[in-house]
Amino acid sequence: MFSKTKPADAKHDTAYGDTKTASIEPTRSLPGASRQSSSVIGSSTQVHGDINSDEDLTIEGQVTGTVTCKQHTVTLGSDSSLHGDAYAHTLRVSGTVEGHLVALHKTTVHAGANVTGTITTPCLVLEDGSLFQGNIDMNPDNDIFTSVFTSQQPANMPSRTSRDHKRSAEDEITAHAHDAQTSEADAEDSH
Repeated sequence: MFSKTKPADAKHDTAYGDTKTASIEPTRSLPGASRQSSSVIGSSTQVHGDINSDEDLTIEGQVTGTVTCKQHTVTLGSDSSLHGDAYAHTLRVSGTVEGHLVALHKTTVHAGANVTGTITTPCLVLEDGSLFQGNIDMNPDNDIFTSVFTSQQPANMPSRTSRDHKRSAEDEITAHAHDAQTSEADAEDSH
């Protein structure tokens, strides 16, 4: 009279006593579509060192070091603390930051955030109630975007501009001239 097993595709609605038949189809992913993945540094976690991520990153805890997430979003939660630099496609800041923030696309400093340092981004939103002390550079042609986001160089080692190379060559010539003068003076003193 009663069976202890139900068909695999039947669901029983206890409120009305009916059995509904549901079609079960295997879940398929679309070709070429990828799932967006993300990492979370929890509120009880402290990180001392550099973080490199190839996915969205949410920081709720404390980080001391450089955060690099070149093609994705870094979100700093309301209780987060970053003592160091952050390089990302998009930055969302709600916590405390002491360092340089560099975003290729956009930086948003939300109400309640406290940022001390430099923000380099072509698009900046400072919400009412946020605190910021430092410098802002919104030049979309800034050399730092080229050096950080298109090279394989680590983010904390910005590439040298031609002006830097020229300055280094001049410094080297000056140093050699100083060494030559010192050698001549030493040679005269020894005579």
